[in-house]
Amino acid sequence: QQFTYRLISMSMWHERFGIVLFGSLWQLAPGWLVGSGLLPQQRLVPAPPVHEAPHMSVLTTGLSENHIVPPPLPPSAKTTWEVHKFGGASLATAELYIQCGDLLVDESRATLEKVGSYVPTMAIVSAKGGVTDKLIKVVRAALVDMNEAAELLRLITAEQMEVVRAIATPERALSVESEIRADEEDIINVVRAVSLMKTTPTSTIELVTGYGEVWSAMTMAAYLDRKGIPSAWLDARTVLVVEQNGNEGLGEKGSSNVVGVEPLWEITSEKLQAWWAAPAQAALAQADCLTGAPVVVVTGFVASFLEGTPTTLKRSGSDYSATIFARLMGASKITMWKNVNGVYTADPRRVPEAFPIASLKYDEAIELAYFGAQVLHPSAMMPCIEQRIPIYVRNVFNPSHPGTVIQGRACSLKDSSQAWAKNSLIAKGEFLKANCPIQLNDFESPIRGISSVDNVAILNIEGTGTSSVPDLCSRMFGTLCRACVQALMVSQASADSSICVVVEESEADRALAVLNQAFEIELRKGLVAGITIETGHSVVAIVGEGMAFRPGTGATFTKAMANAGVNMRAIAQGSSERQISIVIEKDECTKALRAAHAALALSNTQLDVCIIGGTGRVGSELIRQLISSERVSECYNTEAKRKVLDDLGVDFKVTAVAALEGMRLSYDGIDLSREDLWATDDLKPTNLQELTQFLAESYNGNRVVIDCTAAQDVAESYASWFARGINVITANKKGGSGPMMLYNECKRIASNQAQWYYETTGPGSGLPVLTTLKDMMQSGDKIYRVEGVFSGTISYLINSVAQGVPLSAALIRAWDADLCEPDPRDDLTGVDVKRKVVVLARELGVNIDLEDVECESLIPDALVEWEPDTSSDEPLITQFTKALQPYDGELSQRVEDIRLAGMVPVHLGSVDVATGKAFVKLTPFPAKDVMSRCEANENIVAITTQRYSPRPMLLQGPGAGSEITASGLFADLLHLSRTLVEWNIPKIE
Repeated sequence: QQFTYRLISMSMWHERFGIVLFGSLWQLAPGWLVGSGLLPQQRLVPAPPVHEAPHMSVLTTGLSENHIVPPPLPPSAKTTWEVHKFGGASLATAELYIQCGDLLVDESRATLEKVGSYVPTMAIVSAKGGVTDKLIKVVRAALVDMNEAAELLRLITAEQMEVVRAIATPERALSVESEIRADEEDIINVVRAVSLMKTTPTSTIELVTGYGEVWSAMTMAAYLDRKGIPSAWLDARTVLVVEQNGNEGLGEKGSSNVVGVEPLWEITSEKLQAWWAAPAQAALAQADCLTGAPVVVVTGFVASFLEGTPTTLKRSGSDYSATIFARLMGASKITMWKNVNGVYTADPRRVPEAFPIASLKYDEAIELAYFGAQVLHPSAMMPCIEQRIPIYVRNVFNPSHPGTVIQGRACSLKDSSQAWAKNSLIAKGEFLKANCPIQLNDFESPIRGISSVDNVAILNIEGTGTSSVPDLCSRMFGTLCRACVQALMVSQASADSSICVVVEESEADRALAVLNQAFEIELRKGLVAGITIETGHSVVAIVGEGMAFRPGTGATFTKAMANAGVNMRAIAQGSSERQISIVIEKDECTKALRAAHAALALSNTQLDVCIIGGTGRVGSELIRQLISSERVSECYNTEAKRKVLDDLGVDFKVTAVAALEGMRLSYDGIDLSREDLWATDDLKPTNLQELTQFLAESYNGNRVVIDCTAAQDVAESYASWFARGINVITANKKGGSGPMMLYNECKRIASNQAQWYYETTGPGSGLPVLTTLKDMMQSGDKIYRVEGVFSGTISYLINSVAQGVPLSAALIRAWDADLCEPDPRDDLTGVDVKRKVVVLARELGVNIDLEDVECESLIPDALVEWEPDTSSDEPLITQFTKALQPYDGELSQRVEDIRLAGMVPVHLGSVDVATGKAFVKLTPFPAKDVMSRCEANENIVAITTQRYSPRPMLLQGPGAGSEITASGLFADLLHLSRTLVEWNIPKIE
C-alpha cells in the first residue's frame, strides 16, 4: 500500500495519462489495488473477455451494419474529400515536411480545371522518421537509468522543435514548442512510473509512442499555416474509438499479423462530426474551395478505447488510420505516399528485377500484404472495400509516376468454379482444352506479385494414425486461437495425421507451450508422437487472380525452386487458387524470390551467363555478338522493367566474365558494353574454384558457362559444374577429346543434371554436324562413315598453296584473317583436327583417344621440335613463319605433284564406325568429287548412313574464324534457351 500511494503521489494526475498509469497498476495487481483501498470493491470492473484472434476475410468487411455519415463538405466544394497518407520516411527532415506539404497543396489543386474547385484534403501523418523507435528506447531506458531516458527524450523533442522552427512562422513555432515541452514533461512522469515498477505495461508503450504522430501533425499544420492554407490538425485519439480484438501491445515491426483493433464506427463518426461542427473549425467548414481547399492534418497510428485510454493501431497502423478516415470522410480516393513507385512485383531490395504493378484487385493486394509485402498492411484495405474507395500507392519522391491503383474485387470462387465447369464441359465435347475463366492479355502473367514473410517457425504436430485423435484439428486450432496465435499457413498429411502450422517466431514458444498442455494426455499415451518447433524459416507466396483454374502455374513455381536448389518444407494453396505459398529456409528466401520472379513470367526467363576466355578472339567476338543481339539484360536497379525481346522470352544476364587478366562477378548483371570491362584495377584474380562457388550460389537455376578457351584446367571443371546443375557450352576441345575417364564422367553427370553443348568442337566448327548425327541416330538411322575436310584453316592453307602461295605467306594471311588457333602449330600438326575427330568418333560410339588417330602433320620434320624464343618481343606467329620459310617448297611440291596427276589435294579426316578406325591425312581426290569442292576456308562433311547411301548427306560452309566459332556458340546458347522456356506457364486461351 505504502509503495502504491508513493507511486501515485509522485505522478502528476494529468487527464492525458492518468488512466494509463492507473491501468498499468491494474495490469500488475488488481487485487493489490482493491486491498490497498485505492480501488473500492464496488468499482471493480470485470476483466474484459479474451477475444479470439480475428479471421481475415476478403469477402465481407462487416462495415455495412454501421451507419456512417461523413461531415458536410464546404459549400463551395464540387468534389468529395481526398485522403493522403505520409509515412515516417517521407517526414524525416524539415525539407521533407516542406516537400510533403507542397505536395498536398498541389494535389488539392489538381481537380480545379476538371471540376471547377479545389478538393478538400485530409492528410494522415506518421511520426517523423525514426521517432517511434526512439520513443520505445526512452521507455526501455527508464527501466535501467532514468537520467538516460530523460536525455534520450530531450534529444527527440529537440530534433522535432528544430524542424518546427525551420518551417513555421516564429509565432506558430513558439506555440508548437510549448505544446511539445508540455508533452515532454508528461512523458517523463509516465516513464518515471516505469522506472519504479521495473516493468513496461503495454498501455504505457502505446501512450508514449503515440506522441510522435502528435508532434508530426502539429509540425505539418504549422507549415501549412505559414503558406496561408486553411488548415487544422486533429488528434485522432479524441475521435477514433476502437476496441481490442487481438494481441495487446504494438506488435512486431513489419509484422504480417492483423492489426488487432477494430474501429467503433458509429461512435467515431459521431465524434468526428462533432469536431468538424465545433466553432474552432468554422473557418475550415466554410473555406472557399474555388481559391483554396481546406487541409486537415490527422495523427496516424493513434486511437483511444471507449473509456478514453489512449492506444494505437499497432505497427504499420498509419495506413489503417488513413483508410479508416477515408471511409469516415466519404473520400473519393486515398493516396499512400511511399518511397517507391507503387506496389512492386516483389521487394526490389531483394529482387532487383522487380517493377511496379499498374493495378491490383483488393483481394490480390491483401494476399500480397498478408504474406509480407510491406507497402500496405493487410487490414489497412478493409475500410475501403465496402465503399469501393480506390487506393493509390505513389512515390513521394517521384510524384509524376502513376504508381499502383488498388480497386475492384477478384472473381469469386463460386463464379470461377462455375465458369470452369461450363468451359470444361464445352471443351470436352469439342475435344479442346477448357478456357480459363480469368482472361489474360498477351504477355500478361497470371501472377501479380511475389511476397515473403521472414522469421517464421514451423509448428509440427505428428500423429500416429488417422483415427488416433479424431478431434486433433479442431482442438489444435481452438487452442491457438484462444492463445491469440495466428496461423500464417497450414499444411496437412492425412496418412499419419501430421500437421504443419506456420506461425511467427515471436509466437512460437507460446504456441508450443499451449499445445503441449492441450495434448498432454495424448502425448503421454503416445496418441500424438510429438509436437516440435523449427525456427529460421520464411514463407514465399505467389499471388494473382489469373492463377485460378489455370494449369501449369504451380508446376512452374516448384520447378523454379528445384532449379535454384531450394528445398520446400511445406506447401499450401487456398481454395480461391489466388495464391500458393511455400515454407523454405530463411537463408534461401532471396534466392527463391528471384528464381520465382524470373520463372513466372513477371520478368522473362533469365539465363545467367558466365563467359570464360572473354579477352581471346572467340570470347571477344562472342561478347560483341551478344551486345549487338540486344538480348543481354542490362544491370538491374529498382526501376528495372520487364523487357520482352521476342517470342523466345529469354533474357541473357551475364553475371561473370573471366580471362587470364582477371574475373568480374555480379549477380545483378555485368554491362558488357562498358569500356572498362577488363580494367585490371577492379578485377579479381581468376580462380576457378571461387568462380564455381559463385555460380553455385546463384538464385537462378538457369546457369551456363561458355568456355571460349583452350585450357585444360577449365575443361577439367566441367564435371564439377554439371554436378551443380550448371550447363556448359564450349569451344574448348579438351573436354570432349581429353582423357576418356574425364569424358565419361562429364557425359554421365551431364545426362542427369545439366546440358553440355559442344557443337563447335566437332568437325563442322560452325556447321551443325554433331546435332544432325544425334538426330539421325535417335531416329533409328545407322551411321557407317563420316569423312570430310574438318579444318577450315587447313582448307584455306591448301587452297592457297595450290594457287602458288608459299605456306609461310599463306599462314600469315590465315592469321590476319583470324582463321588460326592461338598456336598455329596446332593447325599444321593436325592436333586441332585430331581433337575434332576424337569428339566425332565418341559421339558415334567409337571410344578412341588422341593417340588412336593416325594423323599426318604439315610441319616439316626439321621443325617438329621447334619452340619460340620467349625472351623475344616478336609474336609467336612471326617467329614461326620465319622458321617455316626455308621449308615452304616441301608442301608446295607435294601439292603440285597431286595437281599434275589430275587430282585435287584434300586434307581429309575420317571416322569409320564399323572398323573403329580414324585418320587425318592429305589425300588426292578427283576434281569432280564432292571433297574437291571446298573453297577458301570451308569445311565439308559427308555422312554415309543406312538411309543416305550410296550418296551421302553433305554439309558445307565456312569452318574457321572467331566469328564463325562465336556464332556457333551463340546458336548453342539459343538451343539451350529453348529447353529452358518449356517450363513457362502454358498459354491457354
